[in-house]
Amino acid sequence: MKNLDFNPSKSTEAFRKNYKLHDIAEFHGKNLLTQWGFKCTDFGEDNRHKKVWEKGADKPDTIISYKDKSALLDWKGKRGARWLVNERAVKSYEKWSKEFGLPVIIAFFVIDGEKIVKRNFAVLNRDSHKVSIGKQWDKNSTIEFQKDIPEFTKANLLNVLFDL
Repeated sequence: MKNLDFNPSKSTEAFRKNYKLHDIAEFHGKNLLTQWGFKCTDFGEDNRHKKVWEKGADKPDTIISYKDKSALLDWKGKRGARWLVNERAVKSYEKWSKEFGLPVIIAFFVIDGEKIVKRNFAVLNRDSHKVSIGKQWDKNSTIEFQKDIPEFTKANLLNVLFDL
């Protein structure tokens, strides 16, 4: 077996710490979707315990459905209201969107401790975004959605599903 000759950008602890915010966003987000009458079906895999996985094979977390309309959705838990997503993930999500003919929604939940203080979402290929200047602390290139993305509400989600 070939030895991999590289140093990881993140320690295991730093990598898994990122998932705590994700888990809070997913828990509260799925709870809201269920209350609003949406069906959620798991789509992406949880990679937090894998040592290595294929770069660029990112999948959105879930498929949401309401009546006869569906979308792919990915949860992002954040500490602040900067709508950042790894560029690698966005490119992969765009491939899944094209393959399934579904919009991709990225749900951002801003979390203070355990409390959700803000909920917004962006739709790939609809909401304006730009590539961030420089790389993040974890050496990832990111894209940033503009500040005017809609609030994560039932009415706004239904507008996306039925207007696209």
